Amino acid sequence: MKVITEYIEKEEFDEAREELGKVLHTLQDFYSHSDWIELNYTDPCTALINPEENIPKAANEDMETCDDSSNGPSENIKESGIKGKFLTSGYARRSRPKGKCSHGGFPDYPDGINKDYSDSSHGSLHNKAANVSINATVQLLEKIWRSLKKDPALNFFRLMGLHSEKPKSEWKPLISFFDFKLRYPDASEDEYVEV
Repeated sequence: MKVITEYIEKEEFDEAREELGKVLHTLQDFYSHSDWIELNYTDPCTALINPEENIPKAANEDMETCDDSSNGPSENIKESGIKGKFLTSGYARRSRPKGKCSHGGFPDYPDGINKDYSDSSHGSLHNKAANVSINATVQLLEKIWRSLKKDPALNFFRLMGLHSEKPKSEWKPLISFFDFKLRYPDASEDEYVEV
């Protein structure tokens, strides 16, 4: 976060957005690729955005976290990990140590602990993971806003790509392939503008 705010203070908003994108990708993947949701946490892990905090109860290196006794694609998080609230992550097929959880999905085993989509092996938890991820994103963005010293509202909006005047750098047109009429069916014909 410090790098993002430093870029903002220097009015280097493109660089700040690029860093923000990297942070948000990692932050949001955490909830889909770890067992945070299976451990029944409903709030974000604040340690991910507060470096002074520790990540709660991470499973140690030699602790078995998933049952892979079938040597097949099917595996589940061990009950001892759930009861003890030990945090673990899904590993890619090639890097997965014995007894650890698989990420799942192509090209990994079809099953794993990811919740990337509703049809993933733990997809029944996709919406819960998405909701916690959204809350974590809001927490991070609010923390960035509060940390800005110079013109916080204006500079936060500029971080988001909202400008009251043309930015110093070139305009970067974004092309949308979505038909907003289909996404927002209650829009009237008079207000409809093709994008």
